[in-house]
Amino acid sequence: MAKERNLLQIPAGMRDLLPGDARNKRILENKWTDLFTTWGYQEVITPTVEYMDALAVDTGEEIRDDRMFQFFDRQGRILALRPEMTTPIARVVATRLKKSQFPLRLHYAANVFRYDDPQAGRQREIFQAGVELIGAPGPLADAEVIALAVEALRQSGLEDFQISLGQIEVFNGLMEELPLSDEQKSKVRSLVAKKDFVSLEEMLAKEGLNDSQAELLLKLPTLHGGREVLVQALPLAVNERARQGLNNLRQVYDALRTYGVEDYVALDLGVLRGFDYYTGIVFEGYTVGLGFPICGGGRYDGLLGQVGFDCPATGFAIGLDRVLLALSRSREPEPVPVPDMLIGGDNTEKIIAVAGRLRQEGRSVEIDVLGREEAELKAYAALRGIEEVVLYRKGGDDPAEA
Repeated sequence: MAKERNLLQIPAGMRDLLPGDARNKRILENKWTDLFTTWGYQEVITPTVEYMDALAVDTGEEIRDDRMFQFFDRQGRILALRPEMTTPIARVVATRLKKSQFPLRLHYAANVFRYDDPQAGRQREIFQAGVELIGAPGPLADAEVIALAVEALRQSGLEDFQISLGQIEVFNGLMEELPLSDEQKSKVRSLVAKKDFVSLEEMLAKEGLNDSQAELLLKLPTLHGGREVLVQALPLAVNERARQGLNNLRQVYDALRTYGVEDYVALDLGVLRGFDYYTGIVFEGYTVGLGFPICGGGRYDGLLGQVGFDCPATGFAIGLDRVLLALSRSREPEPVPVPDMLIGGDNTEKIIAVAGRLRQEGRSVEIDVLGREEAELKAYAALRGIEEVVLYRKGGDDPAEA
């Protein structure tokens, strides 16, 4: 009996997409694919399964080994389901596209897998779409992908969302000045990203940092707003690394103003992201009603070097599941479309010919394959919401031409 029950279940964190949800997902994917293409991005598709070694670059706490689905092939090699798309695309560029003309503009729509505790907005199979701009250093490249992320969210139908924009080198510059171990710095980073002020203050006091050092770190996650944040953050420029980070943040923000998307962007020095491969600009997108980001990205100039091809890069990923969840909470669900016409009767040759012609004209046509009589067919159409029912009988009149 237990085996029979398992046959009817799916693993935790996975889900079936029924006709309405599947249609909404496909519409959004197609809309974003068209958008990315108009910005000059080309689609790539990578394997769902890769060798564990290819995925085990230094990504940080966001993707640890225990959050990957791992298994063995018949030769004993460790395989894994991809947990994100940036690393696989870095592998493709380093192995298949390194002789291309740069910069490369690549986009994707794919499923990724993470062994998390399932909850609303966080499944173990995650549908993402995103872009990677590879081979282009500098603020204009970062501004392009952020502006594109804004446009993608606008085209999804979301009306109330915001991109929180940070610069991880400001934090890294501060860390260089503190007498903390790598493990302690990692913990500080996690607490800053979570804006856990109480725990952060307790840790800094415990580690013996002086008041001025602690004050700077506690100030970091509070800096949130418009261009005035760049002035408020000047005390954080404690060394050249932090100064360059702030200057880069200003350049990117000014470029975003040129794009005309500044109303959707807020500066936030507390945004650090969970991946260790980020080296500069980082950002996350949020919308009303969801307590987790719907998109995220940033610059990762060191990642391709880890796979043997040193090259600057920037990009983002949007969670299709999360955007669709936000949309479902902000508007009435759209009805599942039904065919324009239902054709029945016993004149099979005529039925198939007419249905084919109408479909070529762009009509949606369903053929009755159960041989139902007129009354039963009209009752079925009424239940489905199909407004037009046509019957063709052998030797009868042609209602389509009447």
